[in-house]
Amino acid sequence: MAQNKIKQFGLWVTLLFIFGCTEVPPFIDFSEPILLAKDTTYITTDIPQNVLKNVLIEDISGVKCNNCPKAADIAHDIQGKNDLGRVVVMTLHSNKYGAFTAPYSDSKDTFNTVEATEIVSNLIGELSGLPAGAIDRKLFDGKTSKVNQQYETWEAQVNEQLVLDAKAELEVEIINQGNRNIIANIKTTFVEVDATPVFLSIFIVENKIKSKQKMPDNTYDSDYVHYSILRKGVTNYAGLKLAESVEVGRVFEKGIEINIPEKYDITNCTIVTLINKNQSGVTEIVQCAETQIE
Repeated sequence: MAQNKIKQFGLWVTLLFIFGCTEVPPFIDFSEPILLAKDTTYITTDIPQNVLKNVLIEDISGVKCNNCPKAADIAHDIQGKNDLGRVVVMTLHSNKYGAFTAPYSDSKDTFNTVEATEIVSNLIGELSGLPAGAIDRKLFDGKTSKVNQQYETWEAQVNEQLVLDAKAELEVEIINQGNRNIIANIKTTFVEVDATPVFLSIFIVENKIKSKQKMPDNTYDSDYVHYSILRKGVTNYAGLKLAESVEVGRVFEKGIEINIPEKYDITNCTIVTLINKNQSGVTEIVQCAETQIE
């Protein structure tokens, strides 16, 4: 009896060895995207060619600023003149300028955000008044501040940036999972060496928001339509560090799950993605992209 049990045990061990070492691959349905959170970096020899530099306009605004609609019109006019999404506008309402940005008593919402406040204070610089703006967070030659309160000159600075060689290609794919959840797959490929740290910043921006605004003639328009409002940071205001430095062909791929809060109209929301600097006094935008959610 004992010998039979030993033989039976040996048979089970043999069968387990034979079949247990055979890997059975899982079934994969290739008809739908595989939603995986990516987080990888590698070097490619397939370097993108003729990459265009996109430009970020940060319009620092306020609902009680009578000239801010003029600046907004100029920013979006510049954006409209440049196809292929090469100009991205993000409108910032900082908590620090309450006389211009505090919501009206009858407002349903405020545009003020911690992210906008921190971007202005730490990455752009303090203002002497509104409206104001910054182009690629760059300190242009002959200027002492990144802040540009002469919105009539924003287009010249944008055009100066548009002709520069791009340092990186930025590709953003949005996959809508339903229930206000999306996945943003972000791929950055560097086409030039960069010896200083680079960061990835992601923001939710909303358009076509009807809300009260002070107008240039000092009247109040309760049906004013606001565009490009920074609503929420997916990353912190300064971004996630990608690397201390990058070489030509360095690729970063990240997949990030994002929930769009209920109070935002998801059909009017976009994702603004920035490759940026934020250390040692260097705060420029390397590359940017705006991607529609729906």
